[in-house]
Amino acid sequence: MTEDDPLAGAILEHWSGCTLPLGPRKRAGTAFFYNELVESTPEGDRVREWWLTADHLTRTKLGEVRLRSDLVEPTGAASDYLAVPDFEKMWSRRSGVAVMRTFFLHEHAAKRGWSWVAVQITDGVAAKAQHVRAVDAQPRRAYALGHITREVGEPGEERPLAIATSNIARDPDGVVRWQGSLPDGFAGGPVFIAERRDDRGFVLRCLGLIASADRNPGVFTFDAIRSLIGELVRPKPPKGGFFRRR
Repeated sequence: MTEDDPLAGAILEHWSGCTLPLGPRKRAGTAFFYNELVESTPEGDRVREWWLTADHLTRTKLGEVRLRSDLVEPTGAASDYLAVPDFEKMWSRRSGVAVMRTFFLHEHAAKRGWSWVAVQITDGVAAKAQHVRAVDAQPRRAYALGHITREVGEPGEERPLAIATSNIARDPDGVVRWQGSLPDGFAGGPVFIAERRDDRGFVLRCLGLIASADRNPGVFTFDAIRSLIGELVRPKPPKGGFFRRR
């Protein structure tokens, strides 16, 4: 974990509300909300909201989602956790990343008479391809958000949000890796880096998500995440293929 750090403080201030604890203790992880910008007009922005995590956390028939009381309005209106049948069928996956639209979360809340007040990682904060390419073999500071586990692994147990800090670097195989270990529950959580902007200080970006709870885990970066989402929303060609006009 990190000591007093202004960048860690800024991450917690702006994005502590983007995460949810996912899974029981034996498959504990973190998922987070991402807000994809589809179109910007004078009338406002049109966006699509996604839920992102690590692929292996979604490979279960019955999903367990912890409902944070601080992200529920009115307070106390939701149960401690949500059991989701057919969980593995709800996700799209590639290269270790799992994504899904958040319709079922909002529909569940509406049926129960409450609403989400979660924060999203926005398109402007999510790293672009050039930001990902800038991560090389030279270690640089990084921060991760995740929901740690407690000793008692019962359904509905408290899974507090924590922030961890270490270095990331690109290994000889081209994989961006978190250097060192992370507590159980951080898999799937967002990873942030800071870019210096001359005399204007730093700009924080979400580089991607933590692949696993192993030591020196990979970081699934937003260029791969955007590519997967792009395939999901790209219009499909008409069935039946091409035909010849007479």
